[in-house]
Amino acid sequence: MTFNREELPKKRQAEMNRAEYASWKKRGLNNFGFFPVFQPFKETFLLKNLSGNALRLYLYLGLMSGNETGETWVTIDTMAAYFNKSKRTISGWIKELEQAELIERMQLKPDGPAHTFLKPYGYEHMNDKNSLQKGKLSSSKQSSNDDILF
Repeated sequence: MTFNREELPKKRQAEMNRAEYASWKKRGLNNFGFFPVFQPFKETFLLKNLSGNALRLYLYLGLMSGNETGETWVTIDTMAAYFNKSKRTISGWIKELEQAELIERMQLKPDGPAHTFLKPYGYEHMNDKNSLQKGKLSSSKQSSNDDILF
């Protein structure tokens, strides 16, 4: 017997949507690579000010990067082929992401592949009482996290 979900009360539909999302998220985190986008991405106006294409490239780079290091070796040629765009267009999107301080590209060896590093963002919101973050870091925890990074 099948049922039409839309015939259920809205409250029950909402409960089902929440459960379905929670299950999907749990399975995805356990089985796939992932790329988090934290609340400060919106609060720092990165979301509002980036072009749609630079944002798409940022998501692509995030999904191609190592979860622990935020590093990828994907080439401009590969990016251009994926998006079906010219290398010049991709280079423009990269420049926009570099100017927004979301990525840094560098060659570690002469004639070696370029490495793209995702850069942390949003530290200025860590203890901001107006921030939408879910939990506040204590100042001692904040400074110990900063020590790790620098």
